[in-house]
Amino acid sequence: MPKRESMLRSAVERLGLTVPEAAALSSLGQTSLYKAIREGRLRIRKYGTRTIITRADLTSFLENLPNKTEQPER
Repeated sequence: MPKRESMLRSAVERLGLTVPEAAALSSLGQTSLYKAIREGRLRIRKYGTRTIITRADLTSFLENLPNKTEQPER
């Protein structure tokens, strides 16, 4: 089983996610998540040196992304 699939399966049961796990679950890249963290749009928790993103914070971040349902004008 590829590492990403293994990470995704084990992350499904966790309340707290690492940045790579959150990236895999959200279909976003780690770089995008780190940018959102730096900009204060994605909340993180720290436990020692570990960076943890709660499922609730990840869900809130994703739900607050801009809604792009309109077609661009030509």
